[in-house]
Amino acid sequence: MSDKIRLKGYPNGIQIVIDEDALLGDILVEVAEKFKDSEKFFGKSKKVISFEGKQLSAKEEDAIISTIRQSCSLSIVCVVSRQENETFQQAMVRTQQEKMADKAQFFRGNVGRRDILEMDQSVIILGNVESGGLVISQKDIIVLGHLQGSAYAGVDGNPHFICALHMDPETIRIGEIKGKYTQKSKWKSAKKDTPKLAWLKNGEIQFSDVEYTEELLQNLR
Repeated sequence: MSDKIRLKGYPNGIQIVIDEDALLGDILVEVAEKFKDSEKFFGKSKKVISFEGKQLSAKEEDAIISTIRQSCSLSIVCVVSRQENETFQQAMVRTQQEKMADKAQFFRGNVGRRDILEMDQSVIILGNVESGGLVISQKDIIVLGHLQGSAYAGVDGNPHFICALHMDPETIRIGEIKGKYTQKSKWKSAKKDTPKLAWLKNGEIQFSDVEYTEELLQNLR
């Protein structure tokens, strides 16, 4: 029996080409076999999926996606619709932006002296929090710039974090806990000025180096 489906791999996605006369039962069997065989190749990577060839209903697509997830560790980000005419990379970026929008609000610009920025959810600041400025968030705070003013995260009473590319706050607070950040050396070069994360441990605010990775953004609550 000839294959009813063929897989074509791309940097950000997988194209599943299905024969026009293929029955759903046969498709699911082959999908399970092919993705099990490809487990080592795909691993736990994140991919966008597209379907070509046979026209599928939404229920049929859902059944195939469910079979893939049961057959391997691949993470399916989304399915590219034929009508959307979207590339795998565009779909990946769009989906990530939508997820971020659900978890956090963006603020573009600086929080200046005497300014108060208050958010009901996590906030990502594309700028600086200047000396005398204050940021208050119900959840997490990420400053993609200098944090020189004050930051108050976790107003909702749950454990949250504060992160900044350049950490030098006047005051910092997570929930009801206040902390103070002290640089180890005033003569530390800018090259060694790594992003810092403030988080709660044993009832105290701890500071640690952090890399701005997708994992950090996924921890937004």
